[in-house]
Amino acid sequence: MESLSYKKIFKFWMPLSATWLMMSIEGPFLTALIARLPHPEYNLAAYGVAFALALIIESPVIMMMSASVALVKDNYTFYKLRNFVYSVNFLITVCILILIIPPIFYALTIDFMNLPHQVAELTHKAVILLIPWPASIGYRRFYQGIMISSNATRRVAYGTVIRMSSMFSVAVTLTSLFHIDGVVIGAAALSSGVIMEAITSRFMVHKFIKNVKQKKMLTNKIIYHT
Repeated sequence: MESLSYKKIFKFWMPLSATWLMMSIEGPFLTALIARLPHPEYNLAAYGVAFALALIIESPVIMMMSASVALVKDNYTFYKLRNFVYSVNFLITVCILILIIPPIFYALTIDFMNLPHQVAELTHKAVILLIPWPASIGYRRFYQGIMISSNATRRVAYGTVIRMSSMFSVAVTLTSLFHIDGVVIGAAALSSGVIMEAITSRFMVHKFIKNVKQKKMLTNKIIYHT
């Protein structure tokens, strides 16, 4: 059995640590951007509420990475968990689509949460732009789990670099070329970054998925020859 040295642990852990460090910069960057745009008090308030609502809807897929690391071992478990992830992604997308129906949304934000009308309207715009955000996170976390269990943590960090680059590019482009609400820029940047990270993760995990699927084939050959 191969020994586990501190050097090996550090090389495995460091890209994951860098990933979370980069993700932690995301919020302050967008907050600083929105604060420099017109009506920052309303837009910052709306951004905070929209992000909180998206987090609630996203919560069922937060641990998909851990589930993927623990459960995906062969062809059978890959497809089982993948189908489960896709089903959960579909359900949370339906939930956010129901949430943005105006009577439901304003009953929650104005009647229940007692938000000012202007903040509620800005929040509604942001949540609409965040529709693909929860499912994209569930999708990429599933594949990131496979990369982690395949000892490819650097690829997880590369995906986050793509996410941050995309988010930054969209935010700067929208700010420079369009006169739109800051919360709209923030939500669009968040969604675009996560979507690009999900797409990138799927491409980077391709060869590891092939390895996982081959485990079933090898098992069948062993049983057959036995």
